[in-house]
Amino acid sequence: MPRSSREPLPRLVRGSVAVQRRRCGKERCRCAKGELHEAAVLSYWDGESNRTLMLAPEDLAAVRRAVERYRRARAALEKQAEAGIARLARRRRTR
Repeated sequence: MPRSSREPLPRLVRGSVAVQRRRCGKERCRCAKGELHEAAVLSYWDGESNRTLMLAPEDLAAVRRAVERYRRARAALEKQAEAGIARLARRRRTR
């Protein structure tokens, strides 16, 4: 399906991009001899269990960038939260 007819990719994505290698189970397939099939997936936690979402090859680079943007945004938010706690602690000591 052409990208123009699909929903645009998100700017932020929580999870990890990984490569799964597996056998399909067909007796005559190359994977039966050890050459496993590979697929890029997004692995993420949905609040109850770990999930995987297969990624189209043309989306892989953009999803990796979105995961990295999420990690940077989360790190920045954590840094701000720590600074806020430190300010509250200093404020309490100066009373």
